[in-house]
Amino acid sequence: MSRIFSLDSPLWMLLNKITDVIILSLLFIVTSIPIVTAGASLTALYYNMFRLADNTEGNIVRGYFQKFRENFKTATFVWLICLVIGGMLAGDLYICIKMNIPAASFLMAFFTMAGVIFMAIVTYLFPLLSYCNGSVRKIVFMAFMMSVKEIFRTVFLMFITIIMIAVGVFVTAPFLVVTPGIVALSHVYVFKEIFRKYDMKAGEAEC
Repeated sequence: MSRIFSLDSPLWMLLNKITDVIILSLLFIVTSIPIVTAGASLTALYYNMFRLADNTEGNIVRGYFQKFRENFKTATFVWLICLVIGGMLAGDLYICIKMNIPAASFLMAFFTMAGVIFMAIVTYLFPLLSYCNGSVRKIVFMAFMMSVKEIFRTVFLMFITIIMIAVGVFVTAPFLVVTPGIVALSHVYVFKEIFRKYDMKAGEAEC
């Protein structure tokens, strides 16, 4: 019985990880409130989730804000570009829905496909930013190539995101508080396998 409540017991370690996921989710939500800072928040969230998955998390609050500051400029720049592109695609889809011409269906299909490809690339962008160093151009290229080459894993990652958000929206709203952490941690285990396949190591000068 004493072993169960030991600090080294599997139960205690599980409770610690659950607590860390909740704390990181809350930190992500709070630091993403200005919207423009969401890119830096995503990078910091994934960075700490990689550490959590490797059992090297240390002080997660300090680690979160350290990574948030370190990647603020780059991650915010990337995030703002994503917002612009995402907004344009959403606007184009809305216009197509309102159009009453034969070509509307074709345009809707085109922009829907473009939106899916865009979301697939974004799925890889911020984990890559958090995992290794490199130019924005190179990381965007890697995100695109990985999303295509690992198409089945990409679909799985996007499926996880949609399901977790749907649970919070349609089943129980309080779940949305921990959704960012759960999604990121579940993604991280998949990303670890993908990055290992391409011989990528965390913190490398170039990736």
